[in-house]
Amino acid sequence: MNKKKTVVLGLDGATFKLLKPFAEKGWMPNIARVLKEGVHGELESTMPAMTAPSWTTFATGKHPGKHGIFDFMLPTDSLGNMKFANADDIRDKTVYELLHEAGYTPVLINLPVSYPPKLKDSITITSLLTQGDKWIFPESLKDEFPELEKYRLTPDESLRLKERSEQYIEDLLVHMDEQLAAVKRIFTEKPWDFFFYLFSHTDWVSHLAYTALEENHDESAARVFKKVDEYLGWFMDNIPKDANLVILSDHGFKSYKKIFYFNKWLEKEGYLKTNTNADQFRGAATRRAKESDKIQEGKKRVNLGSGVFTALAKFPPLERAAKWGYHHVVKPYLPVNIKVNVGVDFSKSKVCFPKGSYITNAYINKDWVYKDGTVRRDEYLPLRTEVVEKMRAITDPEGHPVIKRVFTREEVYGDDAPDQAPDIFFELADYWLVGHFHSGNLIADNEENKHGIMGVFMGMGPDFAQQKEVSGLKMQDMTPLLLHLNNLPVPSDCDGTVKQELFATGSDAAQRQPQIGTASRKHAVAKSEKTAISNALHGLKL
Repeated sequence: MNKKKTVVLGLDGATFKLLKPFAEKGWMPNIARVLKEGVHGELESTMPAMTAPSWTTFATGKHPGKHGIFDFMLPTDSLGNMKFANADDIRDKTVYELLHEAGYTPVLINLPVSYPPKLKDSITITSLLTQGDKWIFPESLKDEFPELEKYRLTPDESLRLKERSEQYIEDLLVHMDEQLAAVKRIFTEKPWDFFFYLFSHTDWVSHLAYTALEENHDESAARVFKKVDEYLGWFMDNIPKDANLVILSDHGFKSYKKIFYFNKWLEKEGYLKTNTNADQFRGAATRRAKESDKIQEGKKRVNLGSGVFTALAKFPPLERAAKWGYHHVVKPYLPVNIKVNVGVDFSKSKVCFPKGSYITNAYINKDWVYKDGTVRRDEYLPLRTEVVEKMRAITDPEGHPVIKRVFTREEVYGDDAPDQAPDIFFELADYWLVGHFHSGNLIADNEENKHGIMGVFMGMGPDFAQQKEVSGLKMQDMTPLLLHLNNLPVPSDCDGTVKQELFATGSDAAQRQPQIGTASRKHAVAKSEKTAISNALHGLKL
């Protein structure tokens, strides 16, 4: 078999709302070149539009209900006992395993949910989801490439925590140079047929400054995108002439002007109870979060109860002054770590978001799944229907919906989702939903730079069309695309399909019909819940 080579470069969190204007301004000339010489289109992320589930869907061609990575953290025997998602939790074979089985040599650098490595005889440098202090496999690579001694998984998180934005951006640029010094050598000196590298920097700087980037084309933060473009140009100059290049993001970005305290709303409605064990609520799911926690451990801890926020909410000027002091004095200068000593009491809660401040879905505390579950099987559907209807009816003081759309698990993942999958999902409007209890009100005017559902796809090379924009691409289409480019069968249980409109007329990929192979599923999905819920849902409109 005549093997083809494929290079996949990830731009985490990238959106055409930034890339196209930056290309037009001359800030990203290599992106401009790809847009002109290749094919591109928006790429719909997963639900939720988060790093871990989306990149796993990229690697499997399946939605999170099948591959099992719903978020950074996954429930075990209790919603209060979450585990960090890792590669062992993926229920399906990945595209790089399928390529490896077919005789291809993959190199994976910074692919989320690649720890621990599935391919023991291949180069894998894992991502910010790494658990432990080893992320370079095999370790002997350090002897071969001394540049790896400076390869950090994350930038200096102390600068972000102290809100020293300019210094943080400078460190992002240094961090990128440190990583690419090693990546470029591996690319040019080691054998590979499939090469993956993810620029996390586009996501990190967007969390910091997306609003300024979109609305004002902030030149300081844009330096990160300019440097990424320079490295894209290096790859384009050094890629083999017969290789295909794919550039994509796992999700987009959006500026949310307000936040809604979702768990607090559940408490108000009687579905959730709190206690004073805040450590149950916040878990360090990523390397970045762990580094942040280490920094906070060196500070004096000050615990606050929910009563402080309730009192402040009665005096808005005082509340605004307290927030200003926290962000402009306490965080940048004082060795103080303020903790809100409020968490979810799982033994008394029916519905919650259990893990940290980012709201991506809601869990019902099912007693046949979790040891401290509080909701019986016969209560499940009526309760879920009630909560969904209430969520759809939430409006702000101006009468605008807080949540754009609400979905059940079957609407998102189908009937075969495992028992531990979330039960309720949402598409956000102008409000970012948070889980912590840092307010006496349900709504606050905090501006948040967070994920949006539409990412980017760009393809350039001998098989891709030129000067073409396509629509309807989804993250689950990426595994079928990569397998088809390499003349390999697509697993029959993939959710994605091969999009023929991506290919140049007369190219090898365009002339071949996609091959359908056997299912790649490695683990049976738990069926205990499926039949009961499916039967109950028959004829029931939610």
